[in-house]
Amino acid sequence: MDPATVLSTYASAWTLTQRMLEAAQGEDWDVLIELGRERDVLFDQLVQAQPAPPADPQQASELALLIRRLLETEQQIQGLSRAWMDEINGVLSSVQAEKKLLKAYDAF
Repeated sequence: MDPATVLSTYASAWTLTQRMLEAAQGEDWDVLIELGRERDVLFDQLVQAQPAPPADPQQASELALLIRRLLETEQQIQGLSRAWMDEINGVLSSVQAEKKLLKAYDAF
């Protein structure tokens, strides 16, 4: 994979990551998951290609900036989705506790 294609692939991943953040902010979890799958395809392409770091300092700088933005935005997404996961875990725990109570009362 040539350096221009690497930059283009990371730029596409960055665009998807921004859209993922918007989905997380809007609590649109289905869209977030679908966008994440699309982004994973891009990352898989990069992993399989095993591109060398760009020799051109300008391209290297652009790549570093894209990666930094990806990581920062991913942290924001994780923070938003963690809150959602905590909420889901609370609901599941409540349901499990209710099932245990029902089971206990059915024993009598």
